[in-house]
Amino acid sequence: MGNDRKRTVAHCKIDTQTKRLLVLYSNVEDIFLNQSNLTFCEFDRDFVLKQKKEFLVPAQMMVHDWGFTEDHYILIVNSVKLDLQGSLKALCGQAPMVSAVSTNPSQPTTPVYLLPRFSDTSCVNRDWRIPVEAPSQLWISHIGNAFEERDHSGNARIQIQAAVSSYQWWCLEKMFGYDFQSPEFDSSVMNVVDPEKRGPHLVQVSIDLDAEGSCLGCSVANCSTQWHTFADFPVINPAHSGRQNRFLYASSTSGSRKFLPFFPPDTIAKLDLCNHSVKTWMPGKRSFVGEPLFVSRGTSEEEDGYVLVVEYAVFKQRCYLVVLDAKRIGEDDAVVAKLQVPKHLRFLLPFMDSGMPNNASNILNLMF
Repeated sequence: MGNDRKRTVAHCKIDTQTKRLLVLYSNVEDIFLNQSNLTFCEFDRDFVLKQKKEFLVPAQMMVHDWGFTEDHYILIVNSVKLDLQGSLKALCGQAPMVSAVSTNPSQPTTPVYLLPRFSDTSCVNRDWRIPVEAPSQLWISHIGNAFEERDHSGNARIQIQAAVSSYQWWCLEKMFGYDFQSPEFDSSVMNVVDPEKRGPHLVQVSIDLDAEGSCLGCSVANCSTQWHTFADFPVINPAHSGRQNRFLYASSTSGSRKFLPFFPPDTIAKLDLCNHSVKTWMPGKRSFVGEPLFVSRGTSEEEDGYVLVVEYAVFKQRCYLVVLDAKRIGEDDAVVAKLQVPKHLRFLLPFMDSGMPNNASNILNLMF
């Protein structure tokens, strides 16, 4: 970037239609201010910068994930505020820097910024500084996909598939059970049974705009009428990123554990967004799963590919890389291969990515 004060703040994205890598940068100090200087950069496959767009968003927020469509960058605000006591602890080295802020549940709605991706589209007529207000208070952990469709009159519907939770559920200092002062992993903070502290679950945010960009309505609904349990790390076939998709894969929980009922996840869930059906794969008792990753076989069929996930077998204290046939999830023969990871490598949440390119499937096809 040529600017040391800029840093990457969220997941990178891959637009397979334009064959571009999309990266979001911000200023280091933005998380402590009531405005955020955001820079979206798009690189080609040779890492040549093809586009750079800058926005000054009037909100103090924590950005971890975001979405994109053919015409927009989509930013759902996780509101934070300065925490004086936490700031002092962080300055003294007694707490991580994230302790300098805390969640800010002061608004009953959730601002959604629709930032114009290109300058030659109809969406530039809309004042992007005015957010759409989603009618629920949502803390966004991860976005699986976003896409938009226009009718013959120019009206648009934008749909965003995301894992969300309540503000009350999040503990920024001990995210996912990690404590910087202890080498131990304590996931009890992620397993609070309280209706006011609902953990991550999958929803779809729908936004309707007229041809001029004015908001006609916004709604939030569960991604599936049949799956309401803990679910996070949603992924799709990357060939459909920014475009309409039917299938969504996520780490979830079976609900069969009395102790640690929600986290770590022990199930891979495959949601059909058309008929709301859900198919699952579980590694077995006393085993957990990490974040799934979809590898397409390179065909036009959306579910034609592999789902990669790391399984952690507690009783063996070993990790395994599991390769699932995406089409066969829910069947007894879903596992294509199970590879033992070297013993010194143990992790629960290994994949933090938006998907693998199609040529990665060539290696898997040769192996299996």
